[in-house]
Amino acid sequence: MNRRRKSTDLPGLETLALQQGGYFRREDAHAYGISDRMLSYHTRTGRFEHVLPGVFRLASAPISANDDLLLAWVWSRYRGAISHESALALYGLSDLMPTRVHLTVPPHERRRTNLFVLHRARLAADEVAPYGGVRATRPARAIVEAAAVGADPEQIQRAIHQALDRALMTPDQLRAAAERSRYRNRRAVQRLVEETLGHAATAAWR
Repeated sequence: MNRRRKSTDLPGLETLALQQGGYFRREDAHAYGISDRMLSYHTRTGRFEHVLPGVFRLASAPISANDDLLLAWVWSRYRGAISHESALALYGLSDLMPTRVHLTVPPHERRRTNLFVLHRARLAADEVAPYGGVRATRPARAIVEAAAVGADPEQIQRAIHQALDRALMTPDQLRAAAERSRYRNRRAVQRLVEETLGHAATAAWR
């Protein structure tokens, strides 16, 4: 993220961490001039917490409402995106409450973990956006990908209606996301999308 600095900037690192729910990576510490030796020292003395391989947390940081999402995003080296049902929960769409964070990472990501549900895919620039302090798939993409992996169709319909009502997407954006989908059940998802959009259009004219 930041270039390596010649001088130690502990306040700068802590400012970065606070913007990310307290989380930061070993590489972030190096960028702010914090050596592994200093990182180990501040972890032993309780200033930092070592939460996952390569991931630390500022102990004094308040717990964020999106704590689990922030941890997943930082774990991904900032390359992943909160996706599927987790993205819908982040946007407040539907009543889906996943028990683990769904995270889409680049196809070449080789690391594995049981903490998060990993999906490997290339995401176009227009399919992701910053939201709630993390990087997430946009509502149209999140709806399609959640539907494609078997989320309750009634909840998908609810998410579509809510996203349209809140102007988080347009019908054309949702159709484009469904068309772009590479899932095997793409046609089934497209049918669900079209049926729901048709009902939404009918309701709007009443």
